[in-house]
Amino acid sequence: MQDTQFRIDRWIGGLTVVCGLFVGLATATEPFTPNPRAEAWREQARTIDLHMHINYSEAHLARAVRIMDQVGVGIGVNLSGGFVTRPEEGPSEFETNKALADRLHPGRFVHYMSLDFRGWDEPDFAEKAVAQIEKGHRLGAAGLKEYKRLGLSYRDREGNLIKIDDPKLDPVWKRCGELGMPVSIHVADPLAFWAPYNDSNERWEELKDHPSWWFGDPDKYPARNELLAARNRVVERHPGTTFVCVHFANNPENVDAVDTWLERYPNMLVDLAARIPELGRHNPQKMHDLFVKHQDRILFGTDFMVYNQLILGSGGSGPGPTDDDAVGFYEKQWRWLETWDREFEHMTPIQGDWTISGIGLPAAVLRKIYFENARKLLARSLPPAPLHAARIEADPAPGEGLSRELLRRARPIRMIRGSRDGIERSELATTVRALWSDQFLYLIFRGPYTELTTYTPADPKVERDLLWERDVVEAFIDSEPASSKTYREFELAPNGEWVDLAIDLEHQAFDRSWDSGFITDVTITESPKVWTARMRIPWSAFPSGRPEPGARWSANFYRCDYANRAFLAWNPTGVGSFHHPPAFAPLVFDSGRRSAVGGAMAR
Repeated sequence: MQDTQFRIDRWIGGLTVVCGLFVGLATATEPFTPNPRAEAWREQARTIDLHMHINYSEAHLARAVRIMDQVGVGIGVNLSGGFVTRPEEGPSEFETNKALADRLHPGRFVHYMSLDFRGWDEPDFAEKAVAQIEKGHRLGAAGLKEYKRLGLSYRDREGNLIKIDDPKLDPVWKRCGELGMPVSIHVADPLAFWAPYNDSNERWEELKDHPSWWFGDPDKYPARNELLAARNRVVERHPGTTFVCVHFANNPENVDAVDTWLERYPNMLVDLAARIPELGRHNPQKMHDLFVKHQDRILFGTDFMVYNQLILGSGGSGPGPTDDDAVGFYEKQWRWLETWDREFEHMTPIQGDWTISGIGLPAAVLRKIYFENARKLLARSLPPAPLHAARIEADPAPGEGLSRELLRRARPIRMIRGSRDGIERSELATTVRALWSDQFLYLIFRGPYTELTTYTPADPKVERDLLWERDVVEAFIDSEPASSKTYREFELAPNGEWVDLAIDLEHQAFDRSWDSGFITDVTITESPKVWTARMRIPWSAFPSGRPEPGARWSANFYRCDYANRAFLAWNPTGVGSFHHPPAFAPLVFDSGRRSAVGGAMAR
């Protein structure tokens, strides 16, 4: 392969030098009426932007997070994680990038890797490429990003373009599917980029600033439909791999074709990145119906970029966008998806001089597009926010519980997603609160129920084996996260039955004779149907003893609800077992000291 083409950052870097300058800024929108449910989700920062490119520097990451906070995006999927191949010394680009972002902004980004095509012409390329995928998976890459280099820029040593459906890449796509890593694949570009290169082209403002984006010379480039057909052959050949065909499968000009593809290929998804200006030109009712029809296959993404300048979908020559312009860029996404407003300016004027009209999607569809589909897609990789244990100065007196006032100071997390598939079960959303004192860790679970499934007769005085085969809440806590193989398990059922276990995964040991000394209590109400489980765990139950203020342990929390066939997790494991330490998330012991107020806990 020609070595002038092998670095992704050379391609994206060239983009940032020019695209960082923006013509026709997407300034704040005129007032509109958003969907109130969607507004609430943004206030809770539940939106996931599946298509971002953020440069991995402290300043650029900080600017991205600042804008995400303003617009209600909780998690950004940074497709620019880089290569996992290492230089002669030191960590890989991906390792360095992920470590920086996770340290500075834990829980805010998910990172994709890219394939290093060096050595394409060597006979062992496919084997080494699969090894890259496997390494990326081990390092925490959520998926694989493939840029439009295939079919348009990458060439072998003979100067021939590397085709998207080259059989040499089949082992890569196959291994991604086996590892549960989705592939965000960019193939071809807008239809106008194959139209004549002159001022009659409706995207001339964009192309005249980016002549390298024009592919209309048949002596140099394949026809656009040939590229899309080659991509579809790859999707069809690998039904076990999920392909997110970015930019609305790069065919927003022909939504009937995209409709047909989504019907034909069940493993094809599409994102909206930088294509709402084109989608918004179609009949609004037709687009509404299409999005409702394929509501499980469409994901929110913007192509939001932060480098030395912001890039809001695209760019050209002119002054760079401001943070306020970025807010307006997102607001117009909301407006198009949530309202029936007519003929308003779209979010990226350089992409074309026309207006768009909203498609008024209902909340149930918006929920899937904004975050639910992404949570399902990325169940293995989505980072949860830490659970903060609130510090208390004194323990309640024997027979008393934690007061409501004190409980309100403990910020809850929610168990809402299936442990294996990541699908939300909002009707069973269960909160978990944590508090800690010099003597104990307190955990309080609270969730709705329809019907309780328990052992009968109940005997809360003795430990119940196989308690997890009935309704239960569970806490898995590792006080020494570096070990990752040994931790403590605590379970409590609605009828008061309990079990505690010392787990040693390395030796497949589940010590039922171990006694933590934890105290439990359960309350059940009929109206509303809610059950509350409380645990008081002494520090002697943990190998490391009492933590210091600011300490970070790791944990996961689960709930089994057999009447509804729901097996919820705070952080989904993505596998068929709760015993999956890579899915454990931070349990942070806050340092603020507070006084306890009486409130009943007993076993």
